[in-house]
Amino acid sequence: MREVYIIRHGETEWARDGKHTGLTDIPLTDIGECQAASLGRRIESIKFNHIFSSPLKRALDTCKICGFDPQIDKDLVEVDYGAYEGMTSKEIHETNPKWNVFTHGAPNGESIEALLARTNKFVKKVEGLEGKIAVFTSGHFSRSFVTQWLELPIDSSRRFSLATASLSILGYEHTKRALKLWNDTSHYSRKSK
Repeated sequence: MREVYIIRHGETEWARDGKHTGLTDIPLTDIGECQAASLGRRIESIKFNHIFSSPLKRALDTCKICGFDPQIDKDLVEVDYGAYEGMTSKEIHETNPKWNVFTHGAPNGESIEALLARTNKFVKKVEGLEGKIAVFTSGHFSRSFVTQWLELPIDSSRRFSLATASLSILGYEHTKRALKLWNDTSHYSRKSK
């Protein structure tokens, strides 16, 4: 039976500051590196059958700090925020008060239809695999993935809050896809070795 471990990248300056970070390839902060190391200690004993990472530095570096050599999958990149790249939700809402990436997409960026197609393509890829699968990616893609895994409307994604360097697990309840763990950051408190 497959289990999918969704791992959001560690802290970046923009994530810390609440800025939408799509395709801008920025590195982890020192705190983000510490978060990734703590997460790595938490999952080091798990025998993953498959390990995937977004090609973006923040996800790939989180994966490598955790001690893994992943298969890169470009479908795991974050949402392309287009004109909203680098802006906070507060700044966006000053000109577009009802905007939400999961209902409106992004001007000059990725549409909801494109995000859904990319997300469902990766869900189908995972469905063809067995065992424990690690997926290192970004926040909004992860939130899109969980809704498609659970067969929910994509606008439900906004209800799945997700911290940096968090661990989430998707699996099955009998034969139905299920959420087993979401947004767990309990490893943050673990002491460095």
